Formats: sequence, C-alpha cells, structure tokens
Amino acid sequence: MKPGGMIDLRQAQELFWTLITAPEGVRPAIEDLERRGVLKGRAIDEMFTGDEALPAVERLDIYANMYFYRLLDCLAEDYPKVRAALGPAHFHNLVTDYLLRHPSEHPSLRHLGRHLPRFVASHPLAARVPWLADLARLDWARADLFDAPDAPPLSRDALAALPQERAGEARFTMVPAFVLLRFDHEVVRYWRALDEAESGGDPDDAAHGRATGNAAREGAEVPDTHDHEEGAGRVATPARRRSWARVWRKDFVVHHCSLDEEEAQSLELLRSGESIARVCQRLAAGRGVPKATERAGRMIQSWLDDGILAGVTLP
Repeated sequence: MKPGGMIDLRQAQELFWTLITAPEGVRPAIEDLERRGVLKGRAIDEMFTGDEALPAVERLDIYANMYFYRLLDCLAEDYPKVRAALGPAHFHNLVTDYLLRHPSEHPSLRHLGRHLPRFVASHPLAARVPWLADLARLDWARADLFDAPDAPPLSRDALAALPQERAGEARFTMVPAFVLLRFDHEVVRYWRALDEAESGGDPDDAAHGRATGNAAREGAEVPDTHDHEEGAGRVATPARRRSWARVWRKDFVVHHCSLDEEEAQSLELLRSGESIARVCQRLAAGRGVPKATERAGRMIQSWLDDGILAGVTLP
C-alpha cells in the first residue's frame, strides 16, 4: 500500500484479499471488479505501491502465487499418494481445478482437502484413472484421523470382567479415530507400493501404511491405467476389485490395513450396534459355530491390540 495514502485500511485489506485469492488470477479479478463498478480507473495503482520495474498488479501477482502454492503444498501433505501417483505437474493441475470449485473457506487449512475425493470422482481424470478417487479417500482418511478426538481404548481387563454367560450379548463401540473404508479398487496394496518406491524400497523407511494386521496449469501426461514411472521403480496400478481397509490412530501414529470381507462385515455389524453373537452367527455360515467363535476371538484380539475398540456394554 502506498505510504501516506488516505485509503480506508479495511477497504484496502479486503481488496487485497479478494485479488490474491481470486481463483482466476489477479488481472481477471480486477477486470471483473471494474466491469461491476467496484473499481474505477487507476484505483489499483493509487492504492498499492508499484513502479516501472514492478507495477502494482505484478506485485499482487507475486502474493497470489505465494497463496496458491501454500494451498498446493497443504494438499500435497494431505494427499501424498495421489501426488505420487499423478506426478507433481498433473497434481498441480488437479489442485488448480479443485480450488476453482472449492476455494479455502475456513481459517484453518486442515479442512481444505475434505472435498477432494468426491471432486476427483467427477473429474475428467476419473475416466483415465478410475482408481484415483479411492486412493484419495484413503489419503484423506489418514489425514483426517490424525487429529480426531482421543478416547481411551478398551482394555482386556474390562472385557474379561463381563459375565461369561452373557458374553454373546456384548456390544462394542469404536474409538473416534477409526474409519472403515470400502473401495472399488485394490488401493491399499497400491498405496503401500508407492510408499516403498518413494522410500527406495525399504519398508523400514516407509510411512506407516499398516500396523499389526493461482498459477498457470502445467503440462503433464495423465498416467495410464496399467503402470507408470514413479519414485524408485515401476508401480503397477490397482486392479478393479472390491476391497476394504480400516484406518485408525494409535499412539499419535495413523495406520491402515486391508481387510477381508468377513472382518469388514463384522466391523460393520458391530458399528451398527449388533452383538458379538450376531457376528458369530454371520461367521458360522458354512463353517459351524466353534470355528466362527474362534474366528471372532482372533478378530477381537486384533482390534484390542490396535486399540480401535473404545468400550463394551451389555443390554
């Protein structure tokens, strides 16, 4: 802003914010304001400092680009595997399209990417990269659970205190930092492959993929649906096949793992308020009660180990 000017501070700040956050860029935003009579003549040059070397509009462009790239960096942090799958240039273009539809509307950037999975599903990319929306859902679930509310996990002692004769009536609740995801593609394995490629193939250096169980668009090629070069190696893209994953946070670390159909359906039953007896009844189909009970016991032990059970009640 020009020193010594008599411009209203709030007016200048609101205009500055409008211009640097305009999805279409500073110049088109100025032209739009001029067409609507909000700005007149050389209002920008009178309000903001500029010179022959760097006019006011170009200075505003610098701030606008800084703003865009901060949002880009934020979304890259929340969607690391989407970025790895597409490559930096095409991820840049996807974010450009996304921010045109979903500009930042919250004081915290933590919420910026919440619409991206649905946006990807309806984006032209979905025709070429049909698994991308599933991958985005997994990335976002991990980001979203990072700061989900805490809750103490169910202890083995609390579970053992249930009267044995009423154990089948037990109903479990889940911790807030837990989500069950259903996919149309095998993206859990793909996520892991991308992670290992980024870390040079060393699982110890990979991220925690499982636990016990306003700038111009850049030129880029959309990855094909077979494989593409990424990181340290060639990563085969996921097959179209229904799959499941559970995502949870334990000890300040977010984990995820793939599930078979039985475990996924069992978790769905428990989340809906069904008893463990109802779970065993479902598991008994085709295998008998003893084996179903054994299978249910192993699953419960795994859920206790991972800390996804929050409580148990009897009706």
